[in-house]
Amino acid sequence: MPITVNLKKKDKKFEGDLPSWNIVVSGPVELFNPALEKFLFLQGLNAMNEEGDFSVWSSRPAIGAPPLYLAAVLREKYGCALKTDLEKMLKAARSERVAEDGLEHFLGAPKTRPAGDLALAISAGSKDFIANCSEDDYDRRQLLEGAGWLAIDKVSPALEARFGSRPYRTRDPFIAANLETFMPPPVKVKMREHLGAAQKNIAKSKTQEAPSGFSIPAPEGLDYLDFQKSGIQQVIDTGQSAIIADDMGLGKTIQGIGILNGRPDVRRAIFFCQANMRLKWVREIEKWKIDTSLSVGHAEGSTFPDTDVVVINYDIAKRHIETIRGIAWDLVVTDEAHNLKNLEAQRTQAILGDLDSIEGLGPVPMTKGGQIVHLTGTPKPNRVSELWPLLTSSRPDIWGRGPEARQAFLNRYEPPVLIKKKMPSKYGRGEREIIIPMPGKPQRELELQLRLRGSGSFIRRLKRDTDLPPKFRTPIEMPFRLSKEDLEILKQAEADLEEIHTRISGGTIRRGESREAREIIDVIAGLSFDSPHFSEIARVRRNLGVLKAPHAARFIVDELLEDRELSEDQRRKTVVFAHHKEVIATIAALAGQELPGAVRVYDGSVSNSKRQSRIDEFQEDPNARLFIMSLAGATGITLTASARMRVVEPDWSPSNMVQIEDRIWRIGQEQACDIGYLFVPNSLDVKMGLSLIQKMETDERAINTIGFRGMKVTKPQEREKQAGAKPESALVAQVNPQVGCRTPVTQPELPF
Repeated sequence: MPITVNLKKKDKKFEGDLPSWNIVVSGPVELFNPALEKFLFLQGLNAMNEEGDFSVWSSRPAIGAPPLYLAAVLREKYGCALKTDLEKMLKAARSERVAEDGLEHFLGAPKTRPAGDLALAISAGSKDFIANCSEDDYDRRQLLEGAGWLAIDKVSPALEARFGSRPYRTRDPFIAANLETFMPPPVKVKMREHLGAAQKNIAKSKTQEAPSGFSIPAPEGLDYLDFQKSGIQQVIDTGQSAIIADDMGLGKTIQGIGILNGRPDVRRAIFFCQANMRLKWVREIEKWKIDTSLSVGHAEGSTFPDTDVVVINYDIAKRHIETIRGIAWDLVVTDEAHNLKNLEAQRTQAILGDLDSIEGLGPVPMTKGGQIVHLTGTPKPNRVSELWPLLTSSRPDIWGRGPEARQAFLNRYEPPVLIKKKMPSKYGRGEREIIIPMPGKPQRELELQLRLRGSGSFIRRLKRDTDLPPKFRTPIEMPFRLSKEDLEILKQAEADLEEIHTRISGGTIRRGESREAREIIDVIAGLSFDSPHFSEIARVRRNLGVLKAPHAARFIVDELLEDRELSEDQRRKTVVFAHHKEVIATIAALAGQELPGAVRVYDGSVSNSKRQSRIDEFQEDPNARLFIMSLAGATGITLTASARMRVVEPDWSPSNMVQIEDRIWRIGQEQACDIGYLFVPNSLDVKMGLSLIQKMETDERAINTIGFRGMKVTKPQEREKQAGAKPESALVAQVNPQVGCRTPVTQPELPF
């Protein structure tokens, strides 16, 4: 009995909904060898269940085009059998089209057919792979879109004559490889060449070593770290726009300036940053720039400097849009580029243009060799979808641009779930129904990683791979008992959170059930500031924070007092994170009473002119032992004088929490970092915190790791793993249906 492949369609639930598809691969357990399972996992499937000697793998149902290509690969390369309906769909998609009226049988085929109506043919140029298709060929469009290929927006007469009225293309070798079974031999050779180049880019994207012959100058007495040299060199060598997504604290600022130094042709450059980092950027550029003839200035609310290099904060970019767009820039650098994650935000449109339109406003003007370089330590802020603005603005040739390309990206990596919701009528009478796309669960994250790093325009090195000491996250249930009044407040907060989640998600909770904490975090983290639910969430969180504040203050101060017998220079320091001013004030007041002069507060009430002095005092003054910060300090500041952090009110956005943690875990840190999350014992506070930590680790794996973590396996592979079997790297096994054995086939496209 062979492995069988079936494609299942889930019909739409309501008017305006879209059908969803999932592919199911099932068969005898012994045929699911490790290589096949890795391939299935790469394509978004996982083991669902196993009964006796029978195993079932399935993808999640997702809207968009069905993964027909996967059925073809599984049949041709792995000897799987396809269900009859699936065979017919695949045949219709790849074969030459027959006239619908059926008269060709009597009249004969026309002498010339439109190129898009001919049998599927894939061609390869120096950069692109192109497949022929007609505008009205639904079956083939489903095949190509399901494989991740993008329709060409503007089809010239010459292109139409050769490839049809709606040809599809890709410049990504991993996406091209999805249609390998339809390629003629010369195109397969070209594809493998591109995959080999991608594999080299993957190695470069994470290397810690300096490139040989690195010659980009640095000021006398200064030098780039080895991995920084690699990032600088890669961006300059490719000549393409790029994303430098190194872990926070690994010196992306220096790499941005290093690119400026490595391009002596740059005469006009602009650096976008957060307001509290503006003066720091000016100082660092003046410190590190090689070309002393380049003048440097920063924009103010009403003035724009007449300098070669301009530093401007995101908040005022819109005010100076005419001036910015009146200059052709050689280099555009966006610091903390995750600030551009919202397509509709004014700052995003001012800098990157209207990303949801082909014909709309483009990014800030650049010269012919101009580059946009995005710097971000959190390239995947909360959802995969938030990567889109950075990808489409840096490499539209790979990821595409406009609403169709964005939807194709979402359908492949974060398929939305459509829900119908009743809203008050615009005219104040009754209700109206609207369709809302809710972010779905991420899938094919391994493929996304390969594409990102293989493009040559995505660089990410991790602190765990450098000489930095380790970081440890520790959940701490504070050793205290709540009063009866506090228990009532806590109970009400928990009930409010679940009730708000239910209203937002449109679900119901049956008696005796409760929401998973992770589900609540997912919904709350996605709320916009103008959501009617946001103020409710803020109220609940404030009540919980105020309840925790005195107990957390006591816990933190007791830890600091443990060092009172040590000499002043040996006493440890602590960084505390909290959201609300009442919580910060409570901790600061208690600590100030017992440790006079030891407290420094960094929140929204502190002016920009005073913030750096508070950081410097904490870093340099042995008596400054407690630094209490809000989200105002989440990015751009260095607090390496402390190796201990206590989180009183965790932000429910995993990316924000990683930013906060990395204020102490960055270049300059010499000790292992202890990140403690303080929780109320036996409460939803603990469950929410543990789920947050788990989500942070999951998200970090998604964007950091090229591997098979999270893949469920069948029993034979488990036995191999337990026996110490090493995973295969460049070998992909396939089932040979003729002899019923596993035949290793060298495939350079899987650089694991």
